Amino acid sequence: MEHTNVFAVILALLLNFVVFAPNKLETSTTPATSLSSLITTISTPPLSSTTTSLVTSTTSLPQTTTTTTTQQSEWFVTSNMSDARQEHTASVLSNGKVLITGGVNDNGRLKSAELYDPSTGIWTTTGSMTNARDLHTASVLTNGLVLVTGGVSIGNIFLYSAELYDSSAGTWTTTGNMSDARREHTASVLTNGNVLVTGGAGIEFSAVDSVELYDPSPSTWANTGNMTNARGQHTASVLSNGLVLVTGGYNGRIALNSAELYSLFRTN
Repeated sequence: MEHTNVFAVILALLLNFVVFAPNKLETSTTPATSLSSLITTISTPPLSSTTTSLVTSTTSLPQTTTTTTTQQSEWFVTSNMSDARQEHTASVLSNGKVLITGGVNDNGRLKSAELYDPSTGIWTTTGSMTNARDLHTASVLTNGLVLVTGGVSIGNIFLYSAELYDSSAGTWTTTGNMSDARREHTASVLTNGNVLVTGGAGIEFSAVDSVELYDPSPSTWANTGNMTNARGQHTASVLSNGLVLVTGGYNGRIALNSAELYSLFRTN
């Protein structure tokens, strides 16, 4: 009985200690961590090779970075032509080869022509033109033939003549002459297949304003409306609406800033 009473007293004392003991804040031996440090620790992932392409923040969704690789342009040497030449023409044919015609070098004006094959990088000679010429034009027609017009020949002779190149045979044939001899002119293939020849320098070395049309079907030339300004060394561009834009050039005295439009089918 005494043991029971003693146990009851001890239990009562223990309960009294737990209930009435003063509350104390728990202490830690670990140093306190600041709020800003805690936020930084939570929101910033450790740097590693697997997270360099991922950007995270507490206010936006992860974004993937994109790396753009820019290829540097380069020039590659290809094989040389048979003849050195300047003031020549270069025309891309329907078969993908490039036809080089005429020009001039230290040995004089050239009638030779060459073909470049881009698939092999090799040059081959082809049939020579009827006339040596430089400062001429070459136009690839819709039928695949190449029309060469005008220019200057041996002895500084200004040319009226025109000739056609057939790539399938590698041969040249003469076609009708232009009304005016000219060099430094333009020749544009129109939407209807005709060729518009504009301006250039004439026999007197002065700029001309005359314009001619070549029709490949009967191989004939016809005069058409003259330009507003005589000009050589100019440009002519066939626009998507079928008009031809002529710009700049030289009129024998000054360089020009003027431009004009040619319409094959003008409506009043």
